Amino acid sequence: MGRMFQHCFSNIGKAVITSDETSIASEQMLVENSELVIISVPIDETVNVIHRISPWLRSDHLLSDFTSVKCNAVPTMLETKAAVISCHPMFGKMDDMSKQNLIVIPVREEDFLVAFCDLFEALNLNVVLIENWNKHDEAMSFIQGLMHFIHIVFTQTLKAKTADLETILSICSPVYQANFAFTCRILQRDPHLYTHILMDNPQNISVLKNFVEIAQKSISLLQDKDQSSFKEKFIESREYLGEFGQLFSSQSDYLIERIKEFSDKTK
Repeated sequence: MGRMFQHCFSNIGKAVITSDETSIASEQMLVENSELVIISVPIDETVNVIHRISPWLRSDHLLSDFTSVKCNAVPTMLETKAAVISCHPMFGKMDDMSKQNLIVIPVREEDFLVAFCDLFEALNLNVVLIENWNKHDEAMSFIQGLMHFIHIVFTQTLKAKTADLETILSICSPVYQANFAFTCRILQRDPHLYTHILMDNPQNISVLKNFVEIAQKSISLLQDKDQSSFKEKFIESREYLGEFGQLFSSQSDYLIERIKEFSDKTK
């Protein structure tokens, strides 16, 4: 992520200095010669890196991070003298990041917020402001915690039941191919990253326990063949989605057509 943004910032004329685990000795020079310092390291290393560079941070510095979980990173950044704006790119490595969402969380912005947002909007990113880091981690417990957990457990269930993947994928429609594609997308990524996304956000546990509790109740309805209650829950869920139901159902139609086109190209 750091290398990707280094390239993008350089392309819009910004002077960028970087360091990594092989050049820790250059960190003091980097900090002292920068206006904006962005921490882009593995989640479990974020706090250590902030502590390490904190002696060189001044009140006229802006400190930020690309961390997926904020409950440890933000309080540690607030221990420094720097202004703090946390952010979270909602995407992974890609050739073209334009139109992707970037979450920005004003923490102790000291009049840097407009310039900070302008910097990322110059990369054609969609900047989304979230009022505080707790709200961010709460949202991530659904977007990342629950969704990643479902994909991982789905695959573990296929493995446990020794499912015949070739047969399943040869007969499933594009709707189910899309679900399988997103599962594969997650599991092709860095296991260290996803382990810490799931384990380091304490709000994940409450959401996942609730998910399991609801799943168990739904299984009971199926076992009891309680059609009336199951249909009632189905309709309640549809009503909860409201206008998003129709909107994203239409979006799924678009995705299905693109999947069909992709399948035709790969035959």
